[in-house]
Amino acid sequence: MNEVVEASRAFVCVRPQTYEDAEEAKVLAYVFEGRSGLENTSFALLDPEGKKLTAGSRSPTMAYGAVERFVEALKSTAAKYADDAKSIDALPTLRDLRLALNVAAADMRPLVVVRGKDKDAAAALARKVAKLAWSKELVGTSHYVVLQAPETFEGLAPELGVSVVLPDPYGLGGKVLAHAKPDADAKALAKALTDGVAQHSVEPREHDDHIREARRRGIEWKSPIPVSDPHVPERDR
Repeated sequence: MNEVVEASRAFVCVRPQTYEDAEEAKVLAYVFEGRSGLENTSFALLDPEGKKLTAGSRSPTMAYGAVERFVEALKSTAAKYADDAKSIDALPTLRDLRLALNVAAADMRPLVVVRGKDKDAAAALARKVAKLAWSKELVGTSHYVVLQAPETFEGLAPELGVSVVLPDPYGLGGKVLAHAKPDADAKALAKALTDGVAQHSVEPREHDDHIREARRRGIEWKSPIPVSDPHVPERDR
């Protein structure tokens, strides 16, 4: 699997939130759409203009079978665009705190909350965090959300600055593991991010037990777009 991760560094890898945005759903339907409509997982390689280079499917395994074939496809495809490739400097963010907590909880990743006193302050702080997010030590470790208002959700009220959060298993809040003030320099920001990631620890979850406990506690997620994937049981939609 390390070979796949290394080969993927030459790509912009997108982790979609399948049923959360109508415009995003149009793109995902182009990538792959099953007989019943948009499915919960989809995969394809796209060129820089967004055109499919491979047939869409539910996963790399369905498209390539063996890991070795997938790694070779990644390397050979990236090589075709290497001369025009540019480094990424934007921070990959989720839409809002509610969705960010849920996605980070589902992926069992830390959530980095970047919050400024206003739009400009939030954007400036996000640019500083982005320079660190793509570093070798931190790339791929966390999810990010940028807030510019006193947005809170359930058990989480993030302070101004940068907070590394351990999400509740159901995305109903979180625990702050590390924090840097809004005026923190690059060294202080790096320390907060690395300390938070190092402290992040979650127990592996068994899907059926997780769902059963959610029902017992009356926890339910309502997505803006109806779940059309026939592989997702009706009770879990």
